[in-house]
Amino acid sequence: MYRSAVLGCGPRSYKHAAAYRGLDEMQLVVACDMDRDRLDKFGDEFGVDERYEDLETMLKAEQPDVLHIITPPMIREQPMELAASYGVRGILAEKPIALTPSQANKIDDIAARSGMKVAVNTQRPYFSTSQGLKQVLDDKKIGELAFVRCVTKGNILSMGPHMLDLLMFFLGGAKPDSVWACARGWNGEDYGHPAPQNVLARFTYPDGLVVYLEDAEDCIGTPGETDYWQHFELDFWGSNGHAWWLQNRDWGYQCEDMEEKFSAPSLWSVDEEPGQREFTRAMAHWLDDDSKVHVNCLENSLDQFNQIMGIMVSALTGEKVALPANAEDEVVSQLKKKLR
Repeated sequence: MYRSAVLGCGPRSYKHAAAYRGLDEMQLVVACDMDRDRLDKFGDEFGVDERYEDLETMLKAEQPDVLHIITPPMIREQPMELAASYGVRGILAEKPIALTPSQANKIDDIAARSGMKVAVNTQRPYFSTSQGLKQVLDDKKIGELAFVRCVTKGNILSMGPHMLDLLMFFLGGAKPDSVWACARGWNGEDYGHPAPQNVLARFTYPDGLVVYLEDAEDCIGTPGETDYWQHFELDFWGSNGHAWWLQNRDWGYQCEDMEEKFSAPSLWSVDEEPGQREFTRAMAHWLDDDSKVHVNCLENSLDQFNQIMGIMVSALTGEKVALPANAEDEVVSQLKKKLR
């Protein structure tokens, strides 16, 4: 059984820890947070007796196999470097994986040098509802895909990683070769996700597929949804029909030869904890067997981050950008200046 540790005991850590209920492959044994009150509250809630206020002290004493990094995104590469030096084998990190290209490059280098396996907590591919739609698309029940529309609220670094990750999952790992984007406003400084506030992006793929992404406060998201963060929708149009996945409402499809659509609930309250559990379990399977690569592996997350940087380059220059984008850190600061 793999021994796991948590770094950061804020609200998101409770979702990570709850996923250990029913996990046979891993055990949460230690927690770390600089805030003692927060650390003790978390430890008491989940029965974690080993508690530390310093990461290096914890790593040296406890030697965990897996480390959950549940910190603001500006704190990513530092704990990863320490974890690698103390023999941690797997990292489960919150999204976004990075805020700038240089930070992403440092994280990529740490993982490559150490051989440490890293997965990013964009967990929706492990929802049973997502896997149901994935099977429909894989079976080509709606024919060859021609157009996809993705819509979510939140900025491009808060909900964008989730959307681009789920899109890649549904498309079987396909990667776009270009992006054109425009943006308006800038926000997220208050919660550590500084990014364009409203984005419209058009991705093209080598096979001719076109994907439109709306990631904006004022987008038209899930109809009837009142929770801001639950606005999350993907629609797929194929040569033989239409399929969809709407968070907290339903997923389904309808082909030309179907008199009625098929649909089933996709409720967040039902999907979230089992999905987080399977996301976590997948790290154990990957540690057991190199061929069982985590769906949310670092390689995929870095590619999705590069797509976000491509969006920023395009929004800054007003031009179509070839992917992968060759973006520098200055793009972020220049776009911020332009949009504020």
